[in-house]
Amino acid sequence: MIAVQVVDSAKRLKQFIELPFRLYADDPLWIAPLRSDMKRMLSPRHNPFFREAEIEHFLALDAQGQVQGRISVSIHAAYNERFGDEHVFFGFFEVAPDPAVAEALFEAVGNWAKARGKSRLLGPYSYTSTQDAALLLENIDGRAPTLLQTYNPLWYADTLKQLGFELAFTFSTYGVTADQYKVRRKANRSDRVMPGSQFSVRTATRADLRGNLDEVRCLFNSAFAANYEVAPISAASFKFQIDSIKTFIDLEGIKLIELEGRAVAFFLILPDLNQILDKLKGSLGLFDLFKLGHYRRSVEGAVIALIGADPTVQGSGLGRLIGEEIVRYAEPRFSRVDTMWIDDRNPSSYVLARNLGMRRTKRYGVFGLDLVEPSL
Repeated sequence: MIAVQVVDSAKRLKQFIELPFRLYADDPLWIAPLRSDMKRMLSPRHNPFFREAEIEHFLALDAQGQVQGRISVSIHAAYNERFGDEHVFFGFFEVAPDPAVAEALFEAVGNWAKARGKSRLLGPYSYTSTQDAALLLENIDGRAPTLLQTYNPLWYADTLKQLGFELAFTFSTYGVTADQYKVRRKANRSDRVMPGSQFSVRTATRADLRGNLDEVRCLFNSAFAANYEVAPISAASFKFQIDSIKTFIDLEGIKLIELEGRAVAFFLILPDLNQILDKLKGSLGLFDLFKLGHYRRSVEGAVIALIGADPTVQGSGLGRLIGEEIVRYAEPRFSRVDTMWIDDRNPSSYVLARNLGMRRTKRYGVFGLDLVEPSL
């Protein structure tokens, strides 16, 4: 028998965080998050997103009291305002290979959602569509996930389908090694402008990093305003997400592209911090603090974390400039570049990945379930 309990104590919170460490103990591809980061993420006191959404967490326990599954449920007001009030997200989904565990968790989530007048589950989104998202459907390259790529056993998707979920939409990630770049750096240009182009490229500065990152956030919200999966990111939530990795941000990896003095596009490339997390195994000890500089220098891969353009300039040949700037930055620094997930319905991002010589590395899916009230 499976019992589902709300995470309402420090003990339950610790169990919620620790479950994947047990489930993935023998999986060499799983990258453990820092426990301290997870505590901050799950904390209403530290994470400002709790002021933007209604959130609950559940654990599934077996007859012996051992945790066998976990899940979060959230209602993001900004998403529902844009895309319909019926949506509830589920996320942080992890279960042991027992169908009864997932069934019990989703029964609790469904009841929670219906009690609030909601009729559609969507996910996994932890806690919303601009955070950790989607189930891994196909690990094409067989590699461990990079930063911003999720990971799970491939049978999770079948578990959801058996519970009535349907695939709502799919994403892919792409990667390329340095010797596969198709777009080559041209001769260095001091003005950083493409010949015949009105665009110019600006690099973020330490003195105005906060302002530069807010420009990135505003451009992201503008670029994805018509994208079904994306709700606007608030300044507080964006800062919270960036603060956890600010130490590792390379200013040269933040580029703002301007037209007539106005920022109209951007990209943000981060070192693949999963290569560091893999060494830390979930905890940052005293000696690890002294080694962080060495760990950072040992990172060989980068991840295109964010990229976007104002709709008014999309289709203006900007993709070529962005591609050349990505190569200009990455080629002397990293042996590999990967993307976070790209919507399979986004042709411009796919074309950019292809022009960079990238190949699809993983496929992900988001699942939906319409909740049906029991007949009387």
